[in-house]
Amino acid sequence: MYRSTWASPIAVLLRTLFLLLVLGAISCESEGGLDVDSSAPVRFPLDSWSVSQHFGVWNNSAGGYHLAEDARASGGTRVYAMADGVVGGIFAAPDVQGYGAVMMIEHEIGGEFVTSLYGHVSARRGFPVAEGEAVTKGQLIAYVADDDEDGGPWLPHLHFGIRKGRYDIDAQICGLWLYVGYTRACEGVSHEEHCASWHDPTNFIRSHGG
Repeated sequence: MYRSTWASPIAVLLRTLFLLLVLGAISCESEGGLDVDSSAPVRFPLDSWSVSQHFGVWNNSAGGYHLAEDARASGGTRVYAMADGVVGGIFAAPDVQGYGAVMMIEHEIGGEFVTSLYGHVSARRGFPVAEGEAVTKGQLIAYVADDDEDGGPWLPHLHFGIRKGRYDIDAQICGLWLYVGYTRACEGVSHEEHCASWHDPTNFIRSHGG
């Protein structure tokens, strides 16, 4: 009787508290929402940021370090400009390989020029902005591509990179287009040196208050 009178209610209470904690954790994890500081000059390009492939990790199939963060997102998800800037270039297959479609925006943030890259975006849905157009932080610029137009066998996602320096589509590294998704190495350029020309996106956003 002693155990049924006291242990059972305590056990029920403990189980209830545990369940509430678990459900709270699941809810936070599943929503993946971001606390957006409206006063910060930068923000993440999606309303939810769940990374499936981090910056700087070696990818055996690509033979290089990943130069961006891949964020999980379904086709049609809205993509926003990470900061005020000017749209440098918008390219779609077959003019660009591997991205499906890709957009670059040049920014000046804290006295530093950077170029943000948004890969695996949808040409089919169209682009709300055009090359040479000035955009503001948080402005809708694109949509994540569907599985049949994102440039490869992977699931829909956003490839988000931040390259150091101004937008320059004519420059090349190791004879390849400057804005590749993975590092390349050739005479005079190592994988590590190539990687050093890009920022870790999350670190960059967080370091600027986003």
